Amino acid sequence: RKTALSWLLHQESQRYDGMNNQYKQGRHAIICLLVLFTGMSFANDHLPSAIDHNGESYAKCNDYLLRYGFVIKVVAIGWYAQDCQQYDSVMASNNKIIRFHYFKDVEASFFQESAAEYFLKNLKSEDQKSAMKTILTQFNDAYTNISSGEYFDLIHFQNQTLSLVKNGDVLTTTENSAFARLYFNIWFGQQPVVKRLKEAFTG
Repeated sequence: RKTALSWLLHQESQRYDGMNNQYKQGRHAIICLLVLFTGMSFANDHLPSAIDHNGESYAKCNDYLLRYGFVIKVVAIGWYAQDCQQYDSVMASNNKIIRFHYFKDVEASFFQESAAEYFLKNLKSEDQKSAMKTILTQFNDAYTNISSGEYFDLIHFQNQTLSLVKNGDVLTTTENSAFARLYFNIWFGQQPVVKRLKEAFTG
């Protein structure tokens, strides 16, 4: 009897442990979902629904919250266009604004180095790299340190000009139309800096 009772207690204990593990797993899944949906709403809270530029209103077509792990928020990124319904991908729009709203302090050197690295990675030939090297350096040199709560805008206008804006102030503008188009390959080219961002904004 003692052996039978011990066996029954052991079975009940295993059944309880199994239920407890299922509960823990279910709770973990719910927490992950809450983190995901909170992240989505958090991005919305820090990105405006529309941005005015040159007297035109650009509506927010999509947004993405970049985290380090599940908890640490780094930057909320929004894609804006004059008519979101007309475009299924950020790269299809000739007039667009990409806003980067930061939750962490970031030094200018990070933007300069990472932008140069991924811009060059997405060029197809050495000749193209040589042709774009000077304008790339000039444009990237305009990046400054940024603090939590501040933002950068990249404004692509009429498929011609590209402007880098910080908190509403223009840091630099280039009229090199080829460079302006290629610059977005840093995020949306064949080798993007963040693959999930590319997937979110290009479908």
